[in-house]
Amino acid sequence: MEKVADLNLINAAPENDDNDYYDYDYGEVDNENPDPLITNVKDPPYFEKTQTKVLASANGDVIIDCDVKNMNANNAVVWYKDNTIYTNGQYAINHRVEGLRNNSLLLKNIQTDDAGNYYCEVLPQKIRLHVILEIERTLTILCDGREVLDRTVVYKQSESHICKCKSPGSDINNIKWFINGQPAEEIVNDIDRSTLILNNIDAHYAGVFQCLDDDGSEKPKHGMFNILVNYIPKVTTHRHHINTQIGSNAELYCDYKSEPIAVTRWLKNGHSLSYSEKYMISYAKDKHSNRTTLIVNDVADDDLGEYICQAENALGTSELKTHLMLEPEKGQFEDIKIFGNKVILNWIVRSLQPLSEAVLDYKLKGSYTWSTTTVLHTQRHDSGIWKISHEMELTPGEWQTRIKTRNTAGWSKFSMPYVFVIEGGEDFDILPDGWSDRVNDVMLAGFGGGQNNTTSSSTSTKALSCLSFYSILLYVSHRFH
Repeated sequence: MEKVADLNLINAAPENDDNDYYDYDYGEVDNENPDPLITNVKDPPYFEKTQTKVLASANGDVIIDCDVKNMNANNAVVWYKDNTIYTNGQYAINHRVEGLRNNSLLLKNIQTDDAGNYYCEVLPQKIRLHVILEIERTLTILCDGREVLDRTVVYKQSESHICKCKSPGSDINNIKWFINGQPAEEIVNDIDRSTLILNNIDAHYAGVFQCLDDDGSEKPKHGMFNILVNYIPKVTTHRHHINTQIGSNAELYCDYKSEPIAVTRWLKNGHSLSYSEKYMISYAKDKHSNRTTLIVNDVADDDLGEYICQAENALGTSELKTHLMLEPEKGQFEDIKIFGNKVILNWIVRSLQPLSEAVLDYKLKGSYTWSTTTVLHTQRHDSGIWKISHEMELTPGEWQTRIKTRNTAGWSKFSMPYVFVIEGGEDFDILPDGWSDRVNDVMLAGFGGGQNNTTSSSTSTKALSCLSFYSILLYVSHRFH
């Protein structure tokens, strides 16, 4: 408080042309050990430049130099901001301001309102250096009140956090968020202008978060930080049912992601499986996930059944079930071709045993029950990959279709329904090249069909439009790999 009072006295002192107010007695000068900042010369002090500019960043410290020449024992330096004294020798206006021994001014933890006009005045001559301090408009990002700009933060699955982007002097409506290069609105539902609300964090939140002050300038301010999410392992597989045959070797797949990394194990009947003549376990990794593969050698009847893949890390354990069986695997949709009202769909079915039958279900959107048709004609192949194709002529609308197949061991489960739309328009009778020969080999299975329903493809196609439920052409062919 005494220091502030001294400053007020100086501020209130009247100007005195005779400089009687400033009576500096520095005592005798030690010529053998002179102060390096003060020299005894007869020439008066002066500034080579009377105005300069300093650029500083918010929240940091800055030193403003008072580069006076010919400073001598009778001189003193006072720093002003505008008309307010900031330092007078060792006295300062507040704890963020400090006068240094070399006459420079130290400003600590500067804020945007520290910008302005500063003056270094040398007394008693009253010569001044004008310093213009500009505070660089920087962008800051705070998560839960903590500065995270250019940092990596680690969050746990299911946590919630709030991140704010601040750009001093800018319109808050200019702030835009991006997550891994995509607009944050596509990933996060809760955004309040400059505030990003991350509720129930999961693995898909991991990555690069960017904030942009889209103020229309050529070089808008922007900043980023990284989020690393620790989460329980996620396990998946593209084949939950694995077809095999007695005496063959079978491979079961388990893909997993986790942070931190997980350890995996395979179980059957509650017992963990390990390397042996019966079982081999391999591991692979790509940029998207890790994979563990269980190889069952020389499959026997007691090897059939349910297997469990477990992945465990410090946060928990996840698992999935796969089934080793003799029945066909679920059909996998491959592609669709639409020619007017005619549709050709293709599925892939895996079965080491020959297929003996295929069932097709289909229904129009809004129907509660499926219509079913059965293909009784199949061809035997050996390599285990079957292609099932069917052609149908349908009225415009949204349709669903699914298939299941049967081999010598039994029926598969139904495939996932495939949804497609027939647009309204002209009817086409033209099939793509090569399909006319295939249709000649196809058996027509009408509603409640059987072998006696077969007829020529041209007659059948024209008759289809007369049925309330459209008959279906199915062709079972084999694709070698």
